[in-house]
Amino acid sequence: MSQASLFDTEPAEQEAPSARPGRVLVVEADGGSRGNPGPAGFGALVREGDTVLAERAAFLGVCSNNVAEYSGLVAGLRAAAAIDPTASVEVRMDSKLVVEQMSGRWKIKHEDMRRLADEARTILPAGQVRYTWVPRAENSAADALANAVMDSGGSIERDHAPDGEPVTGRGEDVPADDWQAEEPIPDVDAGAPSLADPGAITLVLVSPGTAPQDHGEDPELTEQGVELAGAAAALVDRIGGDLWPHLAPPTVLLSSPLVRAQQTAELISEVAGLGVPTIDDDFAAARPGESREDLAQRVARALSRVADQAGCTVVVAAHAGVIAAIVGTVVEAPTTAWDVFRVAPGTVSVVRLWSGRGEVHVMGCPAQLSGE
Repeated sequence: MSQASLFDTEPAEQEAPSARPGRVLVVEADGGSRGNPGPAGFGALVREGDTVLAERAAFLGVCSNNVAEYSGLVAGLRAAAAIDPTASVEVRMDSKLVVEQMSGRWKIKHEDMRRLADEARTILPAGQVRYTWVPRAENSAADALANAVMDSGGSIERDHAPDGEPVTGRGEDVPADDWQAEEPIPDVDAGAPSLADPGAITLVLVSPGTAPQDHGEDPELTEQGVELAGAAAALVDRIGGDLWPHLAPPTVLLSSPLVRAQQTAELISEVAGLGVPTIDDDFAAARPGESREDLAQRVARALSRVADQAGCTVVVAAHAGVIAAIVGTVVEAPTTAWDVFRVAPGTVSVVRLWSGRGEVHVMGCPAQLSGE
């Protein structure tokens, strides 16, 4: 069966169902890449209430996870448009990157993603489509389709009658927060001594968002934590541009081995285009029984490895305690004084190293204040 399209010049083999006034369709889309880049595929489905009206999936060959996510979005929107080009459409995806970029809150820097985003925007009028981030567990149907075609190397195209059997396990609507900054963040002190040294190194220290306290020693980010990490990623992307323009734009990305720090670093990588983050074990959270002096030695080792990044801005995603240790080390504060450096989840701090000295430019800036 051929799929109806807004761009077809010949009629499809089967006409799409007639439009219904006030119709609301839900597109669930997902994509994956085993290796990133690696063998990839996407899955998408269209629901009306509890009924699945269309399923689409295809193996893509070798490409990145983000390209696969966008391919799933395009396929899902095309299927929804074929069903009813006048319907209101809610797109639900577990890719924070795609949701924020298609909502216009984050920039799209990569050419392949920009091309697919432009294609997605041509399928339905912007006023008919809204985007919602959902946790991965609530996007399991699209994920299953994507994995099926990655396993088979084939494709899936199924359409269902509007009065088909109800489908269970859809999950609840989880709307993404939409925040706006009321005041711009001021520039760093333009008269700071380190800004006169072209070899000074800027460290942007990002504390991961919140994680559940009852999910083991190294849990993943909560839903709120993902929101905070996304806000931090958007803030990092603006540094050296319209935010803190006296600083060099970030070019290096490091992460603690902490799971939520790695999740935060991956979001920063996607949004700011910084490449795969480097995991540095010396930025790990304090280990059981480890003294602050031992932690200070680890942090000093890690900082010595960034000494060759003269003139650069280095982003570090790490536990709040490690960020306090970095700040304390930079300003040569005794370990007993580290408690005064309070670092909340989802905050950004900026310190600079120059000529054997250190400066603190920003301490604990809430990432949400960077909203555009």
